[in-house]
Amino acid sequence: MTKTGNSLNGLKRAFSKALAVILCSFMLIGVLGITGCDLINSLTHGVTQKPLAETELARLVTNAVINEGDVADIYAKFPSNQIEGLSYSMFSNYCSVLRKCSQEHGTPDSFKILNDEDKAKYFESIDMTNEESYASILNYGEMDVVELCYSKDKDKSAPPVRFTLSKKDNIYILSSKYIIDTMLAYSYINHYFEMIDSDNVDGLEAIIKSDYDSDIYMNSVIRAKADYIADYYRLKVKTSTPDFELKLFTPTHISYVIPEVFTADGTSIVSKTVDLRLKTDGNFMVEDEVPASIRELRFSREGSSRLRMGSTYTSSEIRYLLGDPKFSTYTSDQVILAYNGMTIRLDAEIGDKGQWSSGRLTSVLLKKDGEFSFNEDLYIGMNISELLLVYPMFDECDYTSSFKNGDGEFVLSFEFDEYGNVTSIMLGEAVG
Repeated sequence: MTKTGNSLNGLKRAFSKALAVILCSFMLIGVLGITGCDLINSLTHGVTQKPLAETELARLVTNAVINEGDVADIYAKFPSNQIEGLSYSMFSNYCSVLRKCSQEHGTPDSFKILNDEDKAKYFESIDMTNEESYASILNYGEMDVVELCYSKDKDKSAPPVRFTLSKKDNIYILSSKYIIDTMLAYSYINHYFEMIDSDNVDGLEAIIKSDYDSDIYMNSVIRAKADYIADYYRLKVKTSTPDFELKLFTPTHISYVIPEVFTADGTSIVSKTVDLRLKTDGNFMVEDEVPASIRELRFSREGSSRLRMGSTYTSSEIRYLLGDPKFSTYTSDQVILAYNGMTIRLDAEIGDKGQWSSGRLTSVLLKKDGEFSFNEDLYIGMNISELLLVYPMFDECDYTSSFKNGDGEFVLSFEFDEYGNVTSIMLGEAVG
């Protein structure tokens, strides 16, 4: 055989071997369901590498936040035993959120590792409560905290952007569990906002349902809460969802600030915070303080003769509208009239013999079910569940809220018996 023939045969054998390797690779992908990224991961991290120092790990993550186009190359530099099976896609998404958190500051150009005192303060700010039902960030073991730095910081008052490095078997690692759990929490709270944005009350109801496990929270009550939250965001929240500011980004606590929200009376704009907390049972809880605003209440007898809080009535008008009181008494500037299960107070000028001609209605106390009520849907004996169908967020404010009309601000509050039934309803002018 000629040298040329030998060379051709050698090339054929080499080509056949290469083709066999490629075919085997595609067979593995098909049989095992390996994705392209996973195959790259296995090839990239299959070789044992010398562990990187903590500062080098921090530098790589910082560079991945700075340079979005270099994330794949940076990911390939992590030794496999220092990322614990963390996928490229998860690492890329994590860096993307850190990049989003940095927008208020600008582009980071360096980092620092917090000292023990600052690290402890940071962990305390994450837990931020002694509530035993919440999981602690300290459950993730021994960690150091890395803070991104900006030589041209656009907003030094904005919260710092931080990530953690864990220590395991005497080497520092980018904890796969920490990052995956953080992204899971982040996805959960953003799903909550997506359900609100799309006016998906069914989806919103499913999210908040796990927060309410008491018997008072019937399905109809939870549905009423979901409707109320959706209405609140549509009517009161001025900032669009993409502009919500991510202030804290950890597996146990995610915190957003909504910059512009109308107050309950619509007279001014404030900011509000929405938090997601991980509970010790593994469930998430959304902490979104939605004000329990109430419409103006009027007091009535048998559904008619409605009296307006803050309005002035003559003594003859009161007797015509409410009947003769069971008894009456007075102080230097108030008259108190008691009826069957109901008491009212009016600010009035009291004569020498307790006589008064007119007075301003300032409070009403109901103690007995009967002919008196507020707006026909609030009455003595109603159950908490029934009350929450009228005012879905009243449990969030200790069953107390207020409204304003042209004559003042008035506070509504309830008392209950051991079975959760209303025993008294108080509506009185706010003090101070």
